[in-house]
Amino acid sequence: MGQRWNNPDYLAELAKADDAPELIKFWRAPVFREKFYNIPVFLLPRLSQLATEVPSTDLGRRIYYERAHALLAVADVARSTKPAAFDLDEPPSATEREFGFVLGQAFHEGCSLADVSFAARLASELVVTIGKRTIRRTEWLKRL
Repeated sequence: MGQRWNNPDYLAELAKADDAPELIKFWRAPVFREKFYNIPVFLLPRLSQLATEVPSTDLGRRIYYERAHALLAVADVARSTKPAAFDLDEPPSATEREFGFVLGQAFHEGCSLADVSFAARLASELVVTIGKRTIRRTEWLKRL
């Protein structure tokens, strides 16, 4: 495997391949070589690119770690809860509130709306709509 698993071009190519697996069982983050397990293939290029956006300091590594985990949580919960099927005319269900919790955590860690939408595989407008229904604090809206 070697360095190609952190090469953004290779990861983008892998994510677009017809025979690409849905999950990669094991991947090392480029920032601090931390092991991640069961990573969605479509998210690998962004996680690799995210590593270049943080300073190469202890604080930068911590920021990367928190944001990467937040995006992984969004992708995982979105995959299991199917947020595109939420009934937005009814009060939020327990499942929608669970998804809202991970959205709130991702925004709290400084993830952008674009990154959260990408991880959830949802339109930004739907992420904001679900967030407004489920995230109690409204400060995250000011950052969008």
